[in-house]
Amino acid sequence: MKPLEIKTAFLDAGLNITDRNKEFYSYFEKAGLLYSHADEIVSESQKDDFKSFIRTGSSGSFSAFKFKKNNGEEILNVVWLDKPDDKSILVKIAEIPRIISFVGDAALYEKQMHTALGIASDYLFTYCKSTNIFTLQSFLQGHKTVLYEQDIDSWKTQVVTEGLIEKTDEAEFESKINELKECNPDFSMTVSSSIRFSLQMFEKLVFSAKRIKAGNEVYMVGRILPEVFVERSEKSDKFLNEIKFDSLTGVYNKKAILNLARSRFVEGTKENAVLAIVDLDHFKSVNDAYGHLAGDKVLEKAGEILRKITGEGGVVGRYGGDEFLLILEDMNDESTFRGVFQIITSEMRAAFKDMFPDIKVTVSIGSALYPKDGKTFDELFKKADFCLYRAKDKGRDRYVFFREDLHGELYKKASEAKTEGIKYDVREVLELKSMAAFMLDLEENPKPAAETVLKHMLATYNLDAITIFYGDGVKRRYFIGKDPDELKEAGYIKSAEFKNALNGRPYIRVDFTTEMDECARPFGKILDGRGIKSSIQCILGTKDNPQGLITFDRLREGALWAEYEVNCCVMFAAAVNLLPQEKLLKIFS
Repeated sequence: MKPLEIKTAFLDAGLNITDRNKEFYSYFEKAGLLYSHADEIVSESQKDDFKSFIRTGSSGSFSAFKFKKNNGEEILNVVWLDKPDDKSILVKIAEIPRIISFVGDAALYEKQMHTALGIASDYLFTYCKSTNIFTLQSFLQGHKTVLYEQDIDSWKTQVVTEGLIEKTDEAEFESKINELKECNPDFSMTVSSSIRFSLQMFEKLVFSAKRIKAGNEVYMVGRILPEVFVERSEKSDKFLNEIKFDSLTGVYNKKAILNLARSRFVEGTKENAVLAIVDLDHFKSVNDAYGHLAGDKVLEKAGEILRKITGEGGVVGRYGGDEFLLILEDMNDESTFRGVFQIITSEMRAAFKDMFPDIKVTVSIGSALYPKDGKTFDELFKKADFCLYRAKDKGRDRYVFFREDLHGELYKKASEAKTEGIKYDVREVLELKSMAAFMLDLEENPKPAAETVLKHMLATYNLDAITIFYGDGVKRRYFIGKDPDELKEAGYIKSAEFKNALNGRPYIRVDFTTEMDECARPFGKILDGRGIKSSIQCILGTKDNPQGLITFDRLREGALWAEYEVNCCVMFAAAVNLLPQEKLLKIFS
């Protein structure tokens, strides 16, 4: 069955679009438009009604509006609202014709699934803690029937009064229903009941359930099956494990995500899917210092963030204690999954920024692309795991995706040595050697030495531009790479914003111009206004009296700098800063 395409966008209190999923982008913005406000996507005649609906509607509210596709066509869509807190609004949008088609497909699919899984006599139940409502459904001959949907205390009294529970099990039944209402992670109950037949035909039934969180709601979701279908030794584990979600984080549990991953990554399936391992940095320190309840809050929040970002474009599961597996679909180019990983790292960083004063909880991510990096789950997992260790070795709070040109040699060595990670990097050693050769040649052949190493850095560090500004007006003296007109001078090095961003250092490292510290944010806006998304900026002269600047820039998108890249850029600037002014101007002119 084809999934229902749901366009998702997050809005702030001013109805500005702060985040969106892939389906939203494709539906509204693929033609090159970039919408920033919610009312820009709706038909002109419905703007006021649409804004009123979003502002006044409560979570679960829905209505229909005409939306403008990227080709100018207007199509009727249903809109659902979710308001998880006072600061954000989640809007979900789906075309009405597609909903109708999906409902028809779903009915057929449900019948096929019942037949295929042999659950024609299965009974499923849910309990919602906030409403105290218990729902029991049966699946008979391919049809779903709601048998009960009422207050759980009322239901408990009714089935006992009607004699649907064996007299000897009534006390156990009432006690266990009270336990179900507590919504502990796991629930199991075995009682003699005629609830499936209502004809005084008693049988031993096993009720098994798991706790599920969806937004602010807490549910117990489970199955009812005859005990004769269950081996006594497997009763609890087998049936509880068949419920596929991790009770704490709300994502798939380990068994479910591994089954999904192994069936997804087999030769011949759809290409351009990413397998990623997301690991919480310093999580053990949280447990040790603040206890497991604090650790559970971190895991719960991490699961919520990963579910939100992954959306309809993939699945997420909890692989281990503080590790999650992600399967991301339709990752057609490097910039696409870079963007997803940037959002994950930045949102995690922000979510835990003020939670613990002495522990910085962030995430490290390793990933591999199917089928380029591997044609089976095991191949992809090994490479993603290798990249995760590279992210950890490079300082955490970053992502590394497998690249044969960068990681192939080291991965081969790690595999042969059967080690998870190697604490040195062939690339880092090569870069340090390159910088050492530059400094040795700087005295005798300064211009060729500088040009050689700058060309190497431009290509190897995935830069768009390297620029040297110097002298009166801090004008541009040397340039290599792309040439935006805005980069003709760097007079801002005399500004308070620049000094704040330096924070006492002779250089500034900017991974994402939009995410700079509060004191340096004005300088981040300066860079962003010039089209610079990620930069290392090294002063020439002194911190108190800067005379020039060397910038290493990425103009297309922000990205985390590797530590060796930062070190080599700073080393290059330090060597240039030792040159007499006459020689410096002669080399870079």
